[in-house]
Amino acid sequence: MSYVLMLLQAWLTEIHEYAQKDVVVMLIGNKADSTQERVVKREEGEKLAKEFGVPFMESSARSGLNVDLAFTAIAKELKHRSMKDPDEPKFQLQEYVNQEMRTAGCCRS
Repeated sequence: MSYVLMLLQAWLTEIHEYAQKDVVVMLIGNKADSTQERVVKREEGEKLAKEFGVPFMESSARSGLNVDLAFTAIAKELKHRSMKDPDEPKFQLQEYVNQEMRTAGCCRS
């Protein structure tokens, strides 16, 4: 396991251990536009996110790929939590991200 993955694992462990239970956590891999600068493979990020039960997506600060989507998804999660009726189903953050990425295809900015 790479140093970066071990660091991410430690951070996620601390978040789950010490943060408030209603904190929104999402693992976002950057540099999706550059395979040469990438430190963590997409599959590794997805696996780690699944292990910790958090949503995962990739973005690119350089091109803007999925940057808006990341902020919008978290904002929707927070809004849903604040306005949720106890009987209403939980907002599915990962499903929302997946659907938006499928709808926009490869060219979301």
